[in-house]
Amino acid sequence: MEIEEKILKLIQSKKSGILQNELWKTAKIDSSKCSRIVTKLEKDGLITREQDSSKGTKTYLIKPIVKKEKKAKNFNLLMTRDLFSPCTGCSLECVPENCVRLSEWIYCLEVE
Repeated sequence: MEIEEKILKLIQSKKSGILQNELWKTAKIDSSKCSRIVTKLEKDGLITREQDSSKGTKTYLIKPIVKKEKKAKNFNLLMTRDLFSPCTGCSLECVPENCVRLSEWIYCLEVE
């Protein structure tokens, strides 16, 4: 396993974060190499790093960035039967109360 991947997995295993001065000791690498890896991971958008202190020594709290899963889009509210809402993507500047296409679509909602 590449050292960057090892460091990233170690950071990800600590959801509340890990101090950088603990990280390099846990990973069994020197502090300067750890610092370079952490800087790269931060630039890649995989972690965040904020100043902290441990026993009076300046260090950084490193946290993984948790990417949110994209939810499947649900278009059910825009559908009635097989008809998609006529207002979606419509470029006409009409008055909704007088729009025939919208009125027909709303009628289909009532009939269901």
